[in-house]
Amino acid sequence: MTADRRRVELRAGASLLASAGADLGCGEEPGVRVLPDGRLWLADVGAAVSAAEIYRAARAVLAAQLDAMAQVSGQSVEEVTFGWLVGLQMDDVLAALDAEPEADAA
Repeated sequence: MTADRRRVELRAGASLLASAGADLGCGEEPGVRVLPDGRLWLADVGAAVSAAEIYRAARAVLAAQLDAMAQVSGQSVEEVTFGWLVGLQMDDVLAALDAEPEADAA
């Protein structure tokens, strides 16, 4: 990975973190807009990023979070990861069950 590419991913990760914090009431939501070429302009970090760069940045942010959760909890990264995945899968199942009555009513 080139230094420029890594820098763009770090900026995208910072913007993702700021956005997530804003969603939880910490700070203001950064400005984001879609450019004509399909990339996103992240106003808070002054960078245009592709979907692939956002994906890699999100993975890095989540990996850091999983590692921190494992260290704080005394569990392995595997235990934290699988626990979180089970929770997300359960949320998906419950959302699907909630949506079924609406489909039946139509």
